[in-house]
Amino acid sequence: MSGLTELVSTRWPEVVIFLLIVGRTSGLMTSAPFWGGKMAPALVRVIITVSLSAAIFPLVTIATHPTDVPSGWVLLFALGGEILMGLLLGWTSQLLFVGMRLAGQQVEIKMGLGLAQLIDPHEGGQTSFFSILFDLIAVMAFLCVNGHHLLIRALVSSYTVFPVADQNLILTLVKGVVLSAGTIFTIALQVSAPVIVALLLSDIVLAIVARTVPHMNVFLVAPPLQLAFGMLVFLLSLPALISFCINYLSTLSFQLSALSLIPGGGK
Repeated sequence: MSGLTELVSTRWPEVVIFLLIVGRTSGLMTSAPFWGGKMAPALVRVIITVSLSAAIFPLVTIATHPTDVPSGWVLLFALGGEILMGLLLGWTSQLLFVGMRLAGQQVEIKMGLGLAQLIDPHEGGQTSFFSILFDLIAVMAFLCVNGHHLLIRALVSSYTVFPVADQNLILTLVKGVVLSAGTIFTIALQVSAPVIVALLLSDIVLAIVARTVPHMNVFLVAPPLQLAFGMLVFLLSLPALISFCINYLSTLSFQLSALSLIPGGGK
């Protein structure tokens, strides 16, 4: 035990840097797709976190070695900033999945399936049918473009833009979260637009039919018709939906690199 204590005391700067790297990597593992879900065992996430940190450590110490090693409260604040940075990287990759789930909820409400609930194995709670379906489509696209490799590359390149123990890191993180929040609603609107627009047009047609044929009970005929028509439009728009997911994930590396354009990043 004395030998370990002597090793830590003599290598204290390296220990601090490795601890900060573990903090950023653990934040990414907590919020990233798959790794951050409840289905991933905690032991597996710990092993992957330590392994990635050990692999990144030589690159970080060579490129972005801090001049002053933090200690005490400064070290705790620096560790908190590193964890938040990892959470932001994982959150950036989660934008597509959250937007897809929101789009599924919008489609279900319009089709009259909003009350149907299923168990979500990823989040551990209840969700709707189309939310799970859209989420699975995003998962398949994520695996097709090797999204897990993209996250690792983003983690490594983040140390070039945001060195360890960066004083401006917290302000940059706040700006990044605020700027990325609107992307969720943009994705949801783009994904759900074909089905929602088609169902709105069907509402107009049913309204005209109701005025033309007053004896028809539109409230009895409309729900099954809208459900069948919505499923038909969804199947027809499925190739475009898959193409949208692949294109978005293919450009995700540029969106992660765009964090360096935020004022104060890397300074």
